[in-house]
Amino acid sequence: MKRVTLITICAALIFPAIVFLSCVSEASAREGGAVFSDVEEKEWFLSEVKSAGKITHIDRISLEADSMGWVYSISFHANEGRVSGMGAPNRFFGPYTAGANRSLSIGNLASTLMMAIKEPEDLKEHEYFRYLSTVTRWDIREGKLELYGSGGDGIEVLLVFVPK
Repeated sequence: MKRVTLITICAALIFPAIVFLSCVSEASAREGGAVFSDVEEKEWFLSEVKSAGKITHIDRISLEADSMGWVYSISFHANEGRVSGMGAPNRFFGPYTAGANRSLSIGNLASTLMMAIKEPEDLKEHEYFRYLSTVTRWDIREGKLELYGSGGDGIEVLLVFVPK
């Protein structure tokens, strides 16, 4: 009888410990704000580009007023392992891989070949595509998606996106 009671007591102590540890593991996975599934299946719009102390703000209100609110967007499609979005004015798409420690790789991008009537802001479409192709990691801070890549000169570039 004592043996059954001891096993019951041990089980009563071990089960809550396992549940607690699984919760701690989930919290650790989300430490720092997010997991990549928080990024996927949403449309994100570029709001700024930071590089070498220079910040280029993308005025989304002005773009909307010019009927160009759709430019410089990105979406990650989990089921397909593909990224897509808009440059200015071309659509793009390609593969992506999200890995451990917030690593992210965007593969070769393909795009349509329309000529821009107007390129918004101080960012050219080919620069946007080049930055995306160099992305190595991601983060979410204050509800904004941050993609870290580099410019042609090897200097880190931070692309900051807001959700739709």
